[in-house]
Amino acid sequence: MSSLSDVARSIEACLTSRSPYCSGTLPVSPQQLVLYYGAAGSRVDLSNSTPEDLDALSDACQPATFGVNRQDVYDESYRKAGKLDIPNFATSFDNGSTGLVDIVRDALLDGEDDQRRIRAEMYKLNVYGKDSFFKAHKDTPRGEAMFGSLVVVFPTPHQGGEFVLRQDGHEWVVDFAKMISDAAEKPCVGYIAFFADVEHEVRIVTAGHRVTLTYNLYFIPEKQTVPVISSPAPYEQRLRELLYTLLTNPDLLPEGGYLGFGLRHQYPVKTHMKVKRLQKCLKGNDATLARVLSTLGITWHVRVFYDNDGKYPDYLHERIVDMGDGEVDKYMLGVHMGTGAEEVTYARLNGRAITKTYGNNDVVRKLAKVTNMASMTCAESSFLAWGNEPSLEHLYGNVCIIADLPPSANRTIKTME
Repeated sequence: MSSLSDVARSIEACLTSRSPYCSGTLPVSPQQLVLYYGAAGSRVDLSNSTPEDLDALSDACQPATFGVNRQDVYDESYRKAGKLDIPNFATSFDNGSTGLVDIVRDALLDGEDDQRRIRAEMYKLNVYGKDSFFKAHKDTPRGEAMFGSLVVVFPTPHQGGEFVLRQDGHEWVVDFAKMISDAAEKPCVGYIAFFADVEHEVRIVTAGHRVTLTYNLYFIPEKQTVPVISSPAPYEQRLRELLYTLLTNPDLLPEGGYLGFGLRHQYPVKTHMKVKRLQKCLKGNDATLARVLSTLGITWHVRVFYDNDGKYPDYLHERIVDMGDGEVDKYMLGVHMGTGAEEVTYARLNGRAITKTYGNNDVVRKLAKVTNMASMTCAESSFLAWGNEPSLEHLYGNVCIIADLPPSANRTIKTME
């Protein structure tokens, strides 16, 4: 039998095996590639544009800024590109009639999520001329329902400008200039959809003009739950097997306690917000984990983890706590917690306590990590600082899934079918 730690490592590997994006090319008619811009209603056919056409488009753009916390910043050492806001252009490209939204939903979302309704809200047009770029950043969240971003790359001649994504120590590079040039069917556009909390950048454009449309992707709230028949994600069956093996091992937290799963993605949060609201907004591997736990009959919740340096009381919380402007003194963390906080004791998977508690040992429950759990103890490091525009109401924060386990003698796990 594999050890508890071996199974936990396999679970973590399974949860990080899927790339957080989808990309490709999509054949479109030339009529879908017409752009109007500026007060004079200038027109450019992006399927057959000349360098002069694109120079004129670039000249009509404003310098693209970016967000640092709640400030709008213009700094060409970090981002050099042009932009047109929605009121300043019109495009014949329609992501609905082209079927692109359906392609993205099917490719980016897993299991039951690929049956959910989503909408793509046009955000901005960008022009990256020669020597333009955008350094690593994450897209600014615009509410809890926003889960991703979609970038459409038009077939304008250019070189460089590769799109780079990074997560969990992995890096993916998408070369749209080559992808569009090599496409069998033309004209076409390139596209990439990704979860919005994933770090990404645009490398330097070495020649030509890279013209893109960006959309924000949202889940559409369902008025009622409708049973759906869907195929599991490719790794979902393997994850269920691993979790079943872990949860049926009597050595796992024999006296009961919490199993903690740090999530792969960050989520839009704001101070004092109850994170239970995020349960319907889980995305990608996180949504798959929650779904598998439910099928195994495990009660789980979304919580915030406040790690107190491994020597003092740690806390799980139902909401985002206002930590002020800096790191809270470890002796005073409990004072900041308020209602909705639960003190926990760090433990190994076999239930052996790692940290001592200052509460009643008969009341304070043990917390054992299956995957790494990012803490939000330090307010300064908890949230995203750099984005594609100033943050509005929400910022990115780290939350976790907490599985509530009774003692192993009273534990019932649904059998695998």
